[in-house]
Amino acid sequence: MMTKPKKIDQRGEYYLSQVKRSGAQYPTFNWPSVEMLLNLAYSYDVLSGNLSAKITPYGITRAGFNVLRILSRSESKACKQNEISELMLVSRANITGLVDSLFRKGLVERINDPKDRRVNMIKILPKGEKLLDDLLPGYYKHMDDICSVFTDKEKTIFNDLLTRLRNRTNEIKS
Repeated sequence: MMTKPKKIDQRGEYYLSQVKRSGAQYPTFNWPSVEMLLNLAYSYDVLSGNLSAKITPYGITRAGFNVLRILSRSESKACKQNEISELMLVSRANITGLVDSLFRKGLVERINDPKDRRVNMIKILPKGEKLLDDLLPGYYKHMDDICSVFTDKEKTIFNDLLTRLRNRTNEIKS
């Protein structure tokens, strides 16, 4: 039986050769640091596309999926629109568009806050809950399949390292 030749990772090859070579001209260039951060960004891009492919058959975007998950996890199955924006780290304009899309699909509803008419509450509807119930088992299985190259101990170490990196990045914001 013939095996397929391994696909060449052109972006990875580019970063290994071109960035390393061109960066070496700068005294502050530290290849292990640059390689790690480029690898992290590249890996995020690959993972993002791969996980998005599991969501798009359900007719929603990853961002819409995240809104539905936020709503489904809240105690009242509803959140203020600005709270969703803060949790997702996106602008109010982007949240408005996301909510509009989910509203048109019948997945969420808008409710005026009785205490403040300027505030929109967004509530997940049964159709949105059903979509998550249908999607999440396969999504979580796919995530587990991706991570199966690591032991649980390695996953814990990796999570600790990512947390340290994120905390350090937050400390030195420019």
